[in-house]
Amino acid sequence: MNILITGAKGNIGTYLCNVLSTSHTIYGLGKTELNIMDKISTEKALSELNPDVVIHTASITNKYICEYNDTLAYGVNTLGTLNIANCCNFLNIPILYLSSTDVYGDIKSSPYSEIDECTPINAFSKSKLGAEELIQTICTKYFILRSSNIFGGNDCFVRKLLKGKHTAIYLFSNPTLSITYIEDLTAVILRLLATDKYGVYNYTNEGCLSKSELINSIIELGNLNIPLIVNSDNLLSNIIKEPKYTCVNSSHIKSSLDIEIPPWNVRLKDYINKEI
Repeated sequence: MNILITGAKGNIGTYLCNVLSTSHTIYGLGKTELNIMDKISTEKALSELNPDVVIHTASITNKYICEYNDTLAYGVNTLGTLNIANCCNFLNIPILYLSSTDVYGDIKSSPYSEIDECTPINAFSKSKLGAEELIQTICTKYFILRSSNIFGGNDCFVRKLLKGKHTAIYLFSNPTLSITYIEDLTAVILRLLATDKYGVYNYTNEGCLSKSELINSIIELGNLNIPLIVNSDNLLSNIIKEPKYTCVNSSHIKSSLDIEIPPWNVRLKDYINKEI
């Protein structure tokens, strides 16, 4: 396949370009090569390359940047996706959009399924849900993949923690979440692209955990001699609203692709063992 990957200079985009290029022709475009907020240049780039599929990872993912520069967040995450979606629909190209489990909001304390109502609570998740809705309105061939806390590659939160010079780690909120190993995510993306099973899918590694459990697991598996200090989340409560629970049920993608999903603790250990 000829695959165009947006956000190719980000951690996920870089990993996808490197792995998929071994068996596919990859057009990896970062923001300097493709300004997705520019409709004309986006149309020109996609028309000239005319790929078989677009994997759309380009996004502002820093929630604090999104909250304090919502114009940028909606410009890249929503308007940029609108431009990509319009091109894909016009050229009859399937689009795979990497979204976030944060779009569900903060209304449950049990795993979300794809049929649950989405009520996002901050600028990041609202801009991502807006992008999803545009894709579903415009495109007939789309995969929307809701994932979260993706680790692996050269610039993820786990690697930064392992390689950092920390004397202590301070945690100001302790939500319950799921994590996703980039190697597993990539395999699922390839499986999806080999089908015409279009739609919305959750995908994370199996299991839920608290953020403090995640950090402590990284500290233990990485043999880091640093303390984790969990403080009240009151300090950040007025800065940004974040869901207290973002775990998802991935049974839909499991049954659709007939796959098993590895548990988070096994895959976290696998990744850390490669890094240390």
